[in-house]
Amino acid sequence: MSNPMSIWQQLRAGNEVPSIRKRARHKSVHQGAPVAAVFRCADTHLSSEMVFGQSQGALLDVSTWGHVVDTGVLATLEHAVDNLNTPLIVILGHQECTAMRAALRAWQNAELPNGASRLTIEQALSSILRLPTPATTAAELSSAHVVSVGMSLLEHSPLIAGRVDAGRCGIVCATTDHQGRISAHATVGALGEPSDSLLECV
Repeated sequence: MSNPMSIWQQLRAGNEVPSIRKRARHKSVHQGAPVAAVFRCADTHLSSEMVFGQSQGALLDVSTWGHVVDTGVLATLEHAVDNLNTPLIVILGHQECTAMRAALRAWQNAELPNGASRLTIEQALSSILRLPTPATTAAELSSAHVVSVGMSLLEHSPLIAGRVDAGRCGIVCATTDHQGRISAHATVGALGEPSDSLLECV
């Protein structure tokens, strides 16, 4: 089984591949279990395979608007880690996230929306509250929110937390810019040297 660090290195290398080669690689089909699970925002315009330069089926995609963590998300990610032995979970946000913009408006206007989208905004607002200085742009909030989501997975899933603690799974909290370039904001688990702490902000 691949380890979290080698898979993250593979995904980072794939992200740096020129777009024309990414498109060619995307036409191929991955054989076997996914190499990583990607929990991404539903309104991003790039597929996870294109972002990371991987073939179709290489990544298990989970998406909700604004990274809402619910029972369905937890069940899917636990399936990836437990049944498919996926060694890496990537929480993937993006700088132009409409959910983060909506959360900033709610924060500035002190008014929450009605309907199911309220849960998305409430979870994003909790990320604002954790910051020493409130975010002022969607990009800033998205960077903070993916880290909060990564911590939420550990809090709500003893299975995932146990795999991370055992060094069998890692979590990367990252965002993309409008061209799909990756910025990692935090890593959790066996993604650095053995002496690294559980949460490493990068």
